[in-house]
Amino acid sequence: MKKRILYFMPDNPISGKAGNITRLNQMLSYFNDVRFDVTFVSLRDWGQWTEKDVLLFQDKFPNIKLELLEKKYKKRFFKYLFLYKIPNLFKQNSIDITSFILRKEFGNIAKQSQFDIAVISYASWAKLGDYFPNTTTKIIDTHDFITAQSRHKKNKIGKLFQDEMNLLRYYNNILTYSVEEEYIFEQFTDKKVTLMPISFPVKFQNHTQDFKYDVLFVASDNPHNVKGIQWFLEYVLPNLENVKIHVIGKICKVIGDYPNVVKHGLVDDLEDYYNHAKIAICPMLSGTGIKIKVLEALSYGIPVVTNRRGVDGLINKVDNGCLVADTGLDFANQIKKLLINDDFYNKTRDEAVSYFVNNHSPTKEDEILSQIFG
Repeated sequence: MKKRILYFMPDNPISGKAGNITRLNQMLSYFNDVRFDVTFVSLRDWGQWTEKDVLLFQDKFPNIKLELLEKKYKKRFFKYLFLYKIPNLFKQNSIDITSFILRKEFGNIAKQSQFDIAVISYASWAKLGDYFPNTTTKIIDTHDFITAQSRHKKNKIGKLFQDEMNLLRYYNNILTYSVEEEYIFEQFTDKKVTLMPISFPVKFQNHTQDFKYDVLFVASDNPHNVKGIQWFLEYVLPNLENVKIHVIGKICKVIGDYPNVVKHGLVDDLEDYYNHAKIAICPMLSGTGIKIKVLEALSYGIPVVTNRRGVDGLINKVDNGCLVADTGLDFANQIKKLLINDDFYNKTRDEAVSYFVNNHSPTKEDEILSQIFG
């Protein structure tokens, strides 16, 4: 008999190439296997789903049932006011962002079928797990340590942390992608915590003589990426007058015009860029969890120059293909050294490939997913 699985993620897997979307597509690809009977629940308003997106989803994941819910009913004023806005003023958990509307509709789906396993993404939506009976194995796919995203709210950290741990404790298994978060969740929830190695196929092709792009930066326009690229442009770029920086993604919208910065915007396929890039950068001064763009670059055997936050979540902090630099001059010097010193470049590239193969190959992820889902 097929295992019946409900998988909740508010985002739209058809839209964008951010790290969370990459991860979402990987999970859906796994669940699309005919061994499972899977219902995927997402949010129409949050994920900005279109009818075209629905058709593309059904074509890409034909074995998965799609359910789209609303969080706000914003187009219906009285429902928005009385079923979302006013109840939101009285919520008790500072991490929880579910709404009365969403919980009601989600509860109906949860009760329609005897789900064997429920997978809920993000602690912020963990209250949705309340609608499953004790016979359902409940898994929280954390993606991120939410409290750490609000570390600037110093007078509220205690409550945020307590509220997040309280939400996680209701789950049978807590999935995390970061070794730091694995430690925190194990210490403060007393629940089973599974470290999931985010994986990609190894794409390294040893293309050292065919570089079209000296330096590649791929990013969305989330606040952490914006802060990082602004720091890079101010403190690093002035030291790289003769180096071309190629930028891909929504981050291009916040970058002005510079003689040696080439903005490609959104592209259909990153593979050609990665296959012909010599170096990747990840200027990252804040943020939590493992950085998908770092792992993507390492999977192609591309050395990454980053800040200390860029190696958060990695199992090894050294000899992993990443060069950590926290001053603008040091960051620029690491880039220039990789560009001109072939021996240093080859050594760093080999470390990238070795680290990725040993820690993030699809076989390792498949082993863990098989242990969880059978």
